[in-house]
Amino acid sequence: MLSTTSCQAFATSLPREASAIPFAASRHVSRVGRAQCPSPSPSNSSTTLTGGVLHRASYVQPCRVFPFDQAWEPNLDAASIAPSLFAASLFPYLAFLYYLTKTGEEVPRLTLFGFYFLLVFVGATIPAGIYAKVHYGTSLANVDWLHGTAESLLTITNLCLVLGLRKGIREAKEKKKAEAAALNTEASEPK
Repeated sequence: MLSTTSCQAFATSLPREASAIPFAASRHVSRVGRAQCPSPSPSNSSTTLTGGVLHRASYVQPCRVFPFDQAWEPNLDAASIAPSLFAASLFPYLAFLYYLTKTGEEVPRLTLFGFYFLLVFVGATIPAGIYAKVHYGTSLANVDWLHGTAESLLTITNLCLVLGLRKGIREAKEKKKAEAAALNTEASEPK
């Protein structure tokens, strides 16, 4: 028998280097990797340890292994920060497009179109994701026909980028050959 207090005592006795290691005897580990301890209940305050697994019928709560484990944001996880990062990434991309457009003739037009078309992919994916969540109750990745349609826009973007860069490389090689040929004809002409 391993009691709730024993679990919490074990968790607080861990060395500082073990802050990222989940409680070894527990199968209850949160999404962010913190150890889970059973919450005490008045009716049954004990848990059992069977085969290296901590069993408990009631709910579990995160162990406070160190006092600063949730100092910055108690509910911070990848799912809650992703939309903010996604929205913030739009501004550097728009700046990239602005400076890429200002370079003028140096960037092949099809490549420039491909970079702009990526905004169409983003603009179509957001409503498709909302539609999947509202009508199917799941994420866009789990609704095949919507996900495939959205990804086809990304495929068009990639094709435009590759074909545009390929054309730009070929044009640069031809220009270099023409310049080399012009230098050779100038050097071979008698003065």
